[in-house]
Amino acid sequence: MFKHVKTDPELCIGCKTCMAACVASHSGKALFALKPKSFDFTPRVHVVYTSKVTKAVQCQQCPKPRCMEACPFHCISLGPDSVVIDEDACRGCGKCSRACPFQAINMTKIYHGDTKGRPFRIVAYKCDLCANTETGEPACIPACPTEALSLFDPAVVAAQRAKLKAQKEADKTQAAYEKALKKGKP
Repeated sequence: MFKHVKTDPELCIGCKTCMAACVASHSGKALFALKPKSFDFTPRVHVVYTSKVTKAVQCQQCPKPRCMEACPFHCISLGPDSVVIDEDACRGCGKCSRACPFQAINMTKIYHGDTKGRPFRIVAYKCDLCANTETGEPACIPACPTEALSLFDPAVVAAQRAKLKAQKEADKTQAAYEKALKKGKP
């Protein structure tokens, strides 16, 4: 499994700072220095509001992504560290977005850059963990004012679980040994 950004809905206040940080990271520009209609605001994270929760939603970097299976043009692949969308090849059909169980793929209108000769293009956008940006680190995490976002690493969690399991086994063995000592049977 791949790393992915995790949101604590108890801490998320829905400020959308993560979205602005995402766009700034991918554009490489200070958003407030740009004219509003001179660039596309294309965050790869979006904030969801319901009656019970406010939460930033990002791609979970699934090991067997449904979005990849759904894409008829093979624009989605497994990269070394994440699920990757070839945005230049994307035709904007939206099948990947509908297939995602986490609703983490946004179909976004692009007015600037390569619109392939049209007034705009529709492109699938999802969290790429800021892999191709200057820092190479998810920009949303340090930008979050409430620290609601964190990088979840399944390998670290698996190692922690293995360590905990080994400790439990060692404790069990120690308890059995101490019980045997009390009975006089070392």
